Amino acid sequence: MKNLIIAFIVLFALWLILPFFGINTSFIILHVIEWSTKFIFPWIILYWIIRLFKVLEKGK
Repeated sequence: MKNLIIAFIVLFALWLILPFFGINTSFIILHVIEWSTKFIFPWIILYWIIRLFKVLEKGK
């Protein structure tokens, strides 16, 4: 829980500081969400599908 709070504080600080350097934080947030849904989430889903098949095979 402590790490989660620290992560939110860091992200909030970046959200406040980056516009001073001319970086559009809304643009970056949208691209990070798009990138994670394209590349990270499919691997997570694949991992859980493989675990499901292993559990189903052990049950037979």
